[in-house]
Amino acid sequence: MAMNHYETPDQYFKLNQAHSTTLIKTRFYQTLQLAAYDICFSLLQFLSHRPKIAILRQGTSVFESLIPIFLRQQTQIQFKTEAQSAIAFLSEIDKETNFVLWSAENEITGEIIYSDSQCHEIHKILSEKKIFSIQVIQSSRFLDKTEVFKNNFSILLETAGLFEPEQAQIFFTEKLKAPTLIGIFQQNKFNTTENKSISIQFQKLMEFQYSQLFQAPTKFLSDRQVLLFKNCSGQMLMQKLIQNKSIRSELIFAPSSLATWILETFKNWWPESAHSDALLNMLVISNQAFVLNSNLESEIKKIYDEIQMMTTWSIG
Repeated sequence: MAMNHYETPDQYFKLNQAHSTTLIKTRFYQTLQLAAYDICFSLLQFLSHRPKIAILRQGTSVFESLIPIFLRQQTQIQFKTEAQSAIAFLSEIDKETNFVLWSAENEITGEIIYSDSQCHEIHKILSEKKIFSIQVIQSSRFLDKTEVFKNNFSILLETAGLFEPEQAQIFFTEKLKAPTLIGIFQQNKFNTTENKSISIQFQKLMEFQYSQLFQAPTKFLSDRQVLLFKNCSGQMLMQKLIQNKSIRSELIFAPSSLATWILETFKNWWPESAHSDALLNMLVISNQAFVLNSNLESEIKKIYDEIQMMTTWSIG
């Protein structure tokens, strides 16, 4: 038992090795935040002669938790402006840039920000500059890893997504020499089975949706339904659906249920959220919920109508 503390790093090493291939290596993490912290600060330490970084600040909130740490450590950050295209920004970044952080889809709505071809182009541009390209990607996005890792400086930071147990995994090539800083300190309790979300479509649910938030044509990840309700709190509707046992709590999300101070940071990585009441009226529901409850669609409509009736009476 005295030597038991050696087992954790050994188990972690063997776990990662077992799920790596000759071309694509991997590491497991308990959360996206841990994975992002580990890869960023290991690279900054290992490649200290490249002290600058760049961020495409959209799609994910995880960058917001890292930025204060970068600033405290006086890391020079280059931000893409709203007026710049990603390609234009990447063509201008400093040659001393260590890595670029970016995401290609909105972590809540699943809105596709960059197409597959644009993702491959970003990885190619950065690899040619010998700058690490760190893309945060949800597991329900089927991006061809074989194509991505034709670019040796690519890193995919894959998160389980909105409705899956929290876990993350990074994928990379042998070009990443920086050792993990915190990987071995985690509990070795990882789900190593591939669990892709159910992909189904519901045309009738679009009756609830209105288009002020999204630019047309907009594509979305196919593992969820994004519903925007007029004159109805998403949090109230979510609570009533859970109370009625229409849906499991882990299969539904209302942004309005988050603390105000968290919602205020959304404008940093999701500019559209600052110009609309959509966050108050939004519900995001896993497609799995409709499989588990075939009456869910009608139950949503019923509760929505009841709330509208109550609102009408209170105004009257």
